[in-house]
Amino acid sequence: MRPVGVYLDREALEILDEVRESLARQLGVRKERISRSMAVKHLYHLSKQVLKKSS
Repeated sequence: MRPVGVYLDREALEILDEVRESLARQLGVRKERISRSMAVKHLYHLSKQVLKKSS
């Protein structure tokens, strides 16, 4: 899979940083070990769970 560049505004970056911090705490690792890509994938996984519950 080829990497794709995406522009994120400041608010989106702040949200991703919060998700990275939360995920790092859950996994017991430093925030630097969690990439923005991992944070996006985590949010996608959570959203799929919410959609399954609502349908």
